[in-house]
Order: sequence, then C-alpha cells, then structure tokens
Amino acid sequence: MSTDAIVPRVWLALSIAAALLTAVSSAAGIWMPEVYARETISWAAQGIGQDIVNLFVVAPAIVVCVYLAERGSVRAWLVCLGLLLYITYSFVLYSFFVHFNRLFLVYVSVLGLSFWALVGAVSSADTDRVARALDLERGHATAAAMYLMVSGLLFGLLWLSDIVPAIASGSTPRGLADVGLPVNPVHVLDLAFALPATIATAWLLWRRRPGGLLFAVPLLTFTATMGVAIVGMSVVMNVRGLAAGNGVVAVFVVLVAIALDLTYLLLRKPLDVSIDARLRSAL
Repeated sequence: MSTDAIVPRVWLALSIAAALLTAVSSAAGIWMPEVYARETISWAAQGIGQDIVNLFVVAPAIVVCVYLAERGSVRAWLVCLGLLLYITYSFVLYSFFVHFNRLFLVYVSVLGLSFWALVGAVSSADTDRVARALDLERGHATAAAMYLMVSGLLFGLLWLSDIVPAIASGSTPRGLADVGLPVNPVHVLDLAFALPATIATAWLLWRRRPGGLLFAVPLLTFTATMGVAIVGMSVVMNVRGLAAGNGVVAVFVVLVAIALDLTYLLLRKPLDVSIDARLRSAL
C-alpha cells in the first residue's frame, strides 16, 4: 500500500480490473452485433446506449479516480465508490438479464470485481478523514440530503405507480413487453436496494451521522452516472426510431446537473495542504 493511499491497494487494483473489463464488454456491445442479437429492439438499444456511456465516461473516470485515490485523494476515492456502485448495479443487469453470449464471463467478472472492490473499500473507510474532506458548514450537506431524500421517494412512488395498478388489474407494468423480460429488473434493484439506501443515506446525512457522510458523495455520483446512462439509452432509442421522449432526457439532464453540482459543493473544501501539494506535483 502506498503511504498516501486512501484504501489498501488491493481494492484499487480490483477497481482498475473492473474498469478495464467494463471497457472490453462495452466495446463489444457497441461494435459486435451478435452481443444483443437475441434481445428485443428496445432492450438492445438501451444496452448499446449504456455501453457508450460505460466505455467513454465510466471506465476512464474509474481509472482517473483510482490514480488519485492511490495518492491520497479522499475526494477521488468517494467518487470512485459511486462509480463502483453504478458498475455493480449495471452488471447485475448484464449478468442476469442479457441472453447468454460470449461476454457472459466478462459480465460476471465485472460484477464480482466491482462488488468486492466496493465492499473492501468501504470496510477500510476512515470516516473521520472523510468528514474532514467534506464541506459541512454552508448548508451543502443539507441540500444534498434533501436531494437524495426527494429523489429516492419520488422514484419509489413512480415505480409503485406502475406496479400497483398492474397488480390490481392482473396485467403487467407498462413497457415490460418491449424489453422481453418477465419482470422489470430496475424495479427490483431500485425498490429492494438503491432507493432504500438513498433514503437512509439522506436521513443519516441530515443528522451528520458517519454512514451519511460516507455514502453521500458515492450516492450522488451513482445518481449522476445512472442519469447519464439513461440519457445515453434514450438518445440511442430516439436514433433508432423507438419511443423515448425528449422530456425524459430533459428531466434526467436536470437531475444529473443538480447531483454533479451538489457533489462539487460537498467536495470543494480544500484537503490537507501536504496531500494537495503531492497531488499537484504528481499531475
């Protein structure tokens, strides 16, 4: 482990491996038609849209964050946790809800690497050091807590407004036939994991508890990255003549902008001068 590294180097190495394999699977999804040949038109378009974001945004961002985290940047490490959350979430979908193809072991490898990198990094967390890195004095944490709470509750209500009427009428949620799946995996992951975690983090951040301080920036990063991915999916769907309204794109662009702004405000506080000096010299 480097004397400046924020977490043990093994978890950073797993993060790099996850990023590299993400780039491999994404490039294949974009340029190898057989990857999504068995999917519905809509599900394939969404896969390619997400692959574009993964290849050109997410994988490079993880590499940069790991480079800086290895040199002691708490801020880069927190952003990297959010990107790992996004990768873990996304590759549950790739591993379980894309038909078996030549990339199956790559999907499973990315899921395992990102998950264990995330678990290892969180278990190594120095919450006092994280708290010192955040700007908690000018209302930014309160604003972030409100954003996370509102977005968690609103998306929960949105999914339930689709699910509950379908259960009551004995039908299936809207759009399910378009993706050719028995259930909507996003509903499962969000209602079981992502949204409860977002709401809990918002409450803990409001109370300035360690769990809220640790996960606020990662969940803001996760939210922003997922929003960018949804924009990418919508653009590809529009290009292919599928129904993906411009209103959806506009909403997620706004949500991404707010999440990025709040992340910037929380991380704007200068770190230890000696660490900042070492980072500047390294760059």
